[in-house]
Amino acid sequence: AADNKNVIPSASADSQSKHPSMALAQSIHRLTMIKEGKLAPDYLDAASLKKSVAAEISGDSNPSLYTHISSLLGWDASVLPAGSPSVEKMEEDNAAEKKKLEEAIAEAKESAGDMEVLEATSAAARFAAKSLPKTEARKAYAAVLALPKISSGRKIDTLVEEARVCAFHGDGPANAEVVGAAALLAEDGGDWDRRNRLKVYNALVKLQSRDIKTVASLLIDCIATFSCNELCSYTDFIMYTVISNILHLPRTELKEKIIDGPEVISVMSEIPAVFDL
Repeated sequence: AADNKNVIPSASADSQSKHPSMALAQSIHRLTMIKEGKLAPDYLDAASLKKSVAAEISGDSNPSLYTHISSLLGWDASVLPAGSPSVEKMEEDNAAEKKKLEEAIAEAKESAGDMEVLEATSAAARFAAKSLPKTEARKAYAAVLALPKISSGRKIDTLVEEARVCAFHGDGPANAEVVGAAALLAEDGGDWDRRNRLKVYNALVKLQSRDIKTVASLLIDCIATFSCNELCSYTDFIMYTVISNILHLPRTELKEKIIDGPEVISVMSEIPAVFDL
């Protein structure tokens, strides 16, 4: 959970955009598994999950995502909460907001300083991550990275946000490429906090490529210093850590670092199936 006492404070984590929501991506994945018959509908209360996903997509005003999910899952407009805007209205509102943000960037370039330009350009990228297609979001983050005066720390934070865009849309190769670029920057100019957080991002990249041994090593390094709530909950992080390390740690280390680990014990009741392994 976000307020778990084991989640350490982190300035770079606190400044991260909340979008795209990886919790939403997880919910969409679960609905897809239910649709494909790989998960029982009554296991997660599919009807409630469907309503919450539709409401969040509508609240984020993301028409391209809604259109994609509707096609994928066979939805129609009836899934949207009462009073939700139509796809056409969302597109119209987004075009107006995008224009407003572009005007703010132009004004900052004309009459303000480098920091104001950075903040205005970042605001446009974060809007794109929330409400626009992946290609537009990545283009907007590229505009941030192309600014002439941006610190290495801010570049890393920007790349991390772009990586979440790639991960949200299921683009594994692009996610790996962006996380790799952030890791290279962190080697030269990143502080401990950012390097530590990137271990978790890199671990989830490696998880997708089934490199479980590397995943296990990266995650256990962060077990006492986790701060990536924008990526996954602390409970999910512990679940990934336990499962990956069961396959690779010697029994003595497994007992010391996993079975008897206070961080692991703190969430044991939330994931009993994992501890039955």
